[in-house]
Amino acid sequence: MSSESNFVPKILLCGDEAEFLSRIGERPFKIVGQAKISGEGFDFVQDNKIFFNDKLQDLPALVKFLQSGEDDYFLFTSLQTLAAFRNNAYKRGYLSSQVITLDQLKASPPGFFYDANADLRLLPFLKKSSVKTLLDVDSYLARGRVFTKLANDFTEIDAVSDKPLPPITENIYAHVYKNLSEVGFKHYDATLIIERSPQDFANTFNLLENFSDTMITFARAGSELEKYIHGNLKRFAEVCGLNGGSVKWYFLKRLTAPEDFCNYVVTYKNIKLATPPEGYKIIQGGRAVNGDFGYLGDDTGDNISRLNVFLNEHTALYWMWKNTTHTTLGLSHYRRFFTASNDTSYAYEKILSREDTLKILERYDIIVSEIYYGGLTQREWIVNDCGERLTNLAETIIRKHLLHAQPDYLESFDYVLNSTTLYKCNMFITRRHVLDAYCKWLFSFLIDATEEILRTVNLAELPFTPRRLVGFFTERMLTVWLRKNRLRIKELPIMFIEGL
Repeated sequence: MSSESNFVPKILLCGDEAEFLSRIGERPFKIVGQAKISGEGFDFVQDNKIFFNDKLQDLPALVKFLQSGEDDYFLFTSLQTLAAFRNNAYKRGYLSSQVITLDQLKASPPGFFYDANADLRLLPFLKKSSVKTLLDVDSYLARGRVFTKLANDFTEIDAVSDKPLPPITENIYAHVYKNLSEVGFKHYDATLIIERSPQDFANTFNLLENFSDTMITFARAGSELEKYIHGNLKRFAEVCGLNGGSVKWYFLKRLTAPEDFCNYVVTYKNIKLATPPEGYKIIQGGRAVNGDFGYLGDDTGDNISRLNVFLNEHTALYWMWKNTTHTTLGLSHYRRFFTASNDTSYAYEKILSREDTLKILERYDIIVSEIYYGGLTQREWIVNDCGERLTNLAETIIRKHLLHAQPDYLESFDYVLNSTTLYKCNMFITRRHVLDAYCKWLFSFLIDATEEILRTVNLAELPFTPRRLVGFFTERMLTVWLRKNRLRIKELPIMFIEGL
């Protein structure tokens, strides 16, 4: 997803311009100056002089020019002249990967700025930093001349590349994904991108919000991106820089808005519930068909409240998805709550607090129930409650709609139905982007499947338990979805209030 086409290398040329133009080919470039060794018989090593910017100058002046950002590469067409310059530069403690030959420029990726010295500064720095997981969004490291992590075994680096990478890059990366969608919900200490135009940078910074709170990028001295960063420091919570030569690495931490947290407590019974803790809100499921109990209902805005008798708390979940903007939100039941206590006997003060929830979600993507290990498979549990015929009917129809809308999840669906393990109760707390992704997936097939089942059999005439046939299948869907996605899962016990 890199913006390579934005980079046109600025070149300080040392050598014959006609030769350069005849050999450069179709690559973009801009010659910003020309340099030459002074005079016939001139000893560059001894006199330390070179012509550039139309006057005779010494090496320190040239180094200052190269580090100013006025050009990207000091390019030599003659190997003999380059050898003389490098010998002189070595003796005086200066050597830059900006100094290249025409063949080296042609061998580098088109439109891509590379500085090996910049990598040699970044990788050891990562070893000493708190960045232990890194996503190289543009597969920057794979395109250069560094092929190992330089003993930086403290940082696990993944990459995104839509093109095959050389096998040697396995020394650098733990995983290579074809696109950001493949990365899924995996979270990193930092993301790494190449230099971009300010607008492209701003868009990418926003795009990567859910992958990390910190972005690492480089900006060449005097570049538009460097000007943008320094002109917009208030847009970042923290800006740190790693200096060196003509390139500076920037570590940019996001500003985070105050958390808008809400854990919805779903009820379908007309009973008096205690005032919930801070950040919890009672919502009545199925208010469109069950009457108004005086609570917030799931029958306003975009809703499927009428299906509550068949889908249980999922009508409230649909309402939460379509009608709220909370940054962090969850779903609990009127008699079931998450707790951080090992003692699951109910006590109001043991309900998971807003503060404890947000602290957990600093390290995890989703909070769910402790995994349930039952003696029966999930399908057998449904058969016990609803009978073989109804179970077969619902499974066939749900499977058909899942295959049509989400074919990649069919294997996970079959696995969970035949498994004895489950994240039960449809209870979870997570960030908005995770809930959005789950609900988009779930309701892409669930509503259509439910409507077809209702056209096939009159569930409303059945007793309370088999009437919830579709809801029993839907309770398994969170486990189906989690099995296919990379989330940091935190399991917590559930407290149960007796007698409600």
